[in-house]
Amino acid sequence: MKVGFIGLGSMGGPIARRIARGGYDLVACDNDPDMLAAFDEPGVTRESDAIATARQVEVLGTCVRTDEQLEDMAGDGRLFAALGKGGTFIVHSTVSPPLVRRLAEVAGAHGVDFLDIGVSGGTAVALDGGLLLLMGGDGAVIDRVRPILETYGKQLAHFGPIGRGMEAKILNNILAIANYGMAVSVLDLGEKLNFDREQLRLALLGGSGSGTALHVVEGMLAPGGLGATSTIPRLHDLLKKDVDLADTLVSGDDASLAVLSAGAWAMLDRLASMPEFAAKAEPQPAA
Repeated sequence: MKVGFIGLGSMGGPIARRIARGGYDLVACDNDPDMLAAFDEPGVTRESDAIATARQVEVLGTCVRTDEQLEDMAGDGRLFAALGKGGTFIVHSTVSPPLVRRLAEVAGAHGVDFLDIGVSGGTAVALDGGLLLLMGGDGAVIDRVRPILETYGKQLAHFGPIGRGMEAKILNNILAIANYGMAVSVLDLGEKLNFDREQLRLALLGGSGSGTALHVVEGMLAPGGLGATSTIPRLHDLLKKDVDLADTLVSGDDASLAVLSAGAWAMLDRLASMPEFAAKAEPQPAA
């Protein structure tokens, strides 16, 4: 199978690299010239146009950032028409379940199979081929593309029909963000109680309250420690997108979601309190 991948960012780039290293003939696509130029995997065809990419492949994956980007790329059906009958389209973006269900219907009208597969683990894990894949869609389609998925996924969990992969990914993300909020809050509280912040963090890593959040949250808040998110405002907006998606999972007030939201908003509020975030709102001087 010839494979295409659209979106070569912090997760899409490593996934695409793993596919190429798995021996697949890959067309890598991004509309950002710098991102595309940085994708230097040997033997890969690079393409800036999504439709042109779809015309060349049988399986097409994507990892764009937002609902709007995915809608703009695939909502009118032209991408699925270019992919053609018998093709398979895989969404790795974290987007709303209703959107992927609707796009699956558009894809089906063109004879294209559709999978929504949330990915979790981060950039380094993706490069090592160890991602968690949270999958929605037809099991037979998953089995057909499983060899491709296993180039970058170590744990594959199939939750049911289209949309279930996104729902599982949103639950994963709201839990992670809530944990970030709890971790940064306990360190802030420790400082108020005159603990050395880093000494406390290192000590707590050896206790029953340890977890991934305590390992990473200080790096997330540090200048230059944000990786592909680049800035505090971008990190805030990226996390808030997932918090907002979680709010759509249930109707009305829900006690379980309220607990998670409280922790998540602690992280968002902490980011919004930082000087780098305040600078975002400052008017820029005239040229």
